[in-house]
Amino acid sequence: MSDSTAQGVAKVRHWESLFPPDKQLYNDPFAYKMFPGSFFQRWMGTKTIDILYRFMGLGGFSEMISVRTKWLDTEVLRAVESETSPAKQLVILGAGYDTRGFRLDFCSRGNEDDFTVFEVDQPAVQEKKVSNLSWLSKNDANGKVIQERINAKKVHFVPIDFNKDDLREKLESHEGFRKSTRSIITMEGVTQYIPKEATADTLQKIRSLVSPGSTLLITYVDENRCLRGDDIPCQIGKVVSMARLVGEPWISGWDTISFAAFLEENGYETVSDTTQGDYNGTYLKDAGRMLKNENDLLNMERFVVARIRD
Repeated sequence: MSDSTAQGVAKVRHWESLFPPDKQLYNDPFAYKMFPGSFFQRWMGTKTIDILYRFMGLGGFSEMISVRTKWLDTEVLRAVESETSPAKQLVILGAGYDTRGFRLDFCSRGNEDDFTVFEVDQPAVQEKKVSNLSWLSKNDANGKVIQERINAKKVHFVPIDFNKDDLREKLESHEGFRKSTRSIITMEGVTQYIPKEATADTLQKIRSLVSPGSTLLITYVDENRCLRGDDIPCQIGKVVSMARLVGEPWISGWDTISFAAFLEENGYETVSDTTQGDYNGTYLKDAGRMLKNENDLLNMERFVVARIRD
């Protein structure tokens, strides 16, 4: 089991949190404990790290991950704050070192007392994460919320061996999980690593557990930009190669038409399908960090909001 990709995402979230508050897309005060070497990243600072990434031919990669994180944060809270049918639980599939369960404020519209987060991932990854969270709760100035939410059973950890265990059974039998409830399901940076059949099976099982109208937030890689032919952009080619080198190769991708059809086949309706470049003029511009070089807009991963059909 490798957690290299999950650690890489935590590094980017820590990098984002090193910007001054008025330049941040979000703040993750716990990311620094989710990977080794955060001291050196803090010491180098955002500008030096950006120069290093560009030297490695990975310009724009950190911004892409940060835009993805900001997009997910925004859509999760949008579903929580819905005036008509607010979501009551969040299921994070392949949670890795995601800290949304502790850093997002779910109390809008008085929802927090009735809102629960379920983190689903491999036992070894969760064991490391829970250990890190325990340290943070005791030693970090912001860590009080971690123990409070765990003690109040507002964040649950659902260990699963994806090769052996049944996701439906694992969730259905877990304390606090409410079947047929308006929910948010996230699959962030997951689908490219698993067969399409596995993604379909997961979506079908989730659909049987939560209520119609629930929100799916899912990402996928653009197969034409990432997985096909010899004209893959240099930066994207390096990201794909790095994933292969750490033992986590990308094996699945779609285009926008085929992914919408894929969701339709599995009982979901696409609401929006966007990518990094769609937020350059909003998220990044608002933070004073708009990317002006088109080569830095990797646009290799797409971000989809979908709803479970009746």
